[in-house]
Amino acid sequence: MSTISYLALDADNDPIFADGTSLTDGAAVKHAVLTRLRLFFGEWWENLTLGLPVFQLMLGQLASQRGLNAMQAAVQQVISGTPYVTSVTSVQVSFNNGQFGFTAVVQTAFGPVSITNLPGASAALGS
Repeated sequence: MSTISYLALDADNDPIFADGTSLTDGAAVKHAVLTRLRLFFGEWWENLTLGLPVFQLMLGQLASQRGLNAMQAAVQQVISGTPYVTSVTSVQVSFNNGQFGFTAVVQTAFGPVSITNLPGASAALGS
């Protein structure tokens, strides 16, 4: 079976380079998904086509059902494009007080994982 490895991040989202702190398999896939979902479209100088199009889809549609549906589809597409993700079981998006949040359940080559990033709460990488 293939394996994936990712550097863990601290509370400030800085990489942890200490021995034994890298994430593997399901935990690494969860981290990869969350990292991809936190990248805005056009933000990464090396590849401007990557990222979640929050501003492109939500501009002028604050919390409208049309905007939320578009964001849900965009979140699902970004998750589906992550290595080792085999399917997306569910995606929910929210927009509260000017902040965008999401939760998802994802099937990976290493088993199911859940990802949560809600406004006012720390991101969670549940199992």
